[in-house]
Order: sequence, then C-alpha cells, then structure tokens
Amino acid sequence: MSNRKPITRRPKAVEDVELHAMYIADGSIDAALRFLQRAEQTIKGLALFPESGAPFVTSVPDLAGVRTKLVKDFQNHVVFYIERDDSIEVVRVLRGGQDMDVEITKN
Repeated sequence: MSNRKPITRRPKAVEDVELHAMYIADGSIDAALRFLQRAEQTIKGLALFPESGAPFVTSVPDLAGVRTKLVKDFQNHVVFYIERDDSIEVVRVLRGGQDMDVEITKN
C-alpha cells in the first residue's frame, strides 16, 4: 500500500509553471522543457515526502502552514504548498525575486 497523497494544484500554480516555462523558452526551448519536467518531478515528489519542504517563514497569518520546496535543478524557482491530512495542495510556483508574501496570497 502506498503512502502517496494526491496532489491538487490551484489554478494560479498551474499558470505560474506555464509562465515560467514560456519565459525560459525565450532563451532556450530545451531549458524550458527541462523546467517543466523538473517542476513536475518536484511536485510529484511531495506526494511521497511532503515533509521534505521547509516551513515558509512569514508574518502573514493566512500563510501559516505553507511549506516550500526548490524546483530540482532550478534553484531560483520555489514550489509553495500546504500538506493537508489527505492531500498536498500546491499553492504557487514562484521565482526567487518575487515578493513571496504578496504573490502567495494572490489566488
């Protein structure tokens, strides 16, 4: 029996991944494809190891419980997620230079 939790993605998280890939594709299609693969691997890995991400340190009460995980091989891109009792909810996928508190609260 698997301990894998199902993953849900907020629409904004799906949009984030697409927008990052399109931006990366301006420089290299191969890099954009690698980003899409690595983002998916990182997110799917959370289903088995949700505790592998670090707690997101913030003073915004609405963001309590959010965790972060760097996208494999793309250390400037961060997956923000919440571990629920029965699932993993991917909230956003952001680039390091963005204002994380503000961006995460945009749904």
